[in-house]
Amino acid sequence: MIVRAGTHRRLVGRAMGRVLGLASLASFLLAAHANADWQDDLQRQLRDDYNCDIAYLSRLEVRNVDGREVIFVRAHCTDKRSFDASRQNDAERFRIKACDVQAC
Repeated sequence: MIVRAGTHRRLVGRAMGRVLGLASLASFLLAAHANADWQDDLQRQLRDDYNCDIAYLSRLEVRNVDGREVIFVRAHCTDKRSFDASRQNDAERFRIKACDVQAC
């Protein structure tokens, strides 16, 4: 089989893109699994306080500040509402703010 140089570069580029994409996905899944406790806390709090079942999370940012895990995340409910949530440490509840068209 004869492959032109340009075609070979495109094939290699696509393969590398897929490898990097899979690596990013694996990294995200590992981080999500490691942080399952805070996700359970957030799901429980949103369900109890706002009758929200989380469909997915976005804008996730986890920082280590003075040995504490600080979390910022947007939770999207199955009923299409969204909430911004943050927590400064695992001993406190999440601070939750409803998103509306103007706020988020």
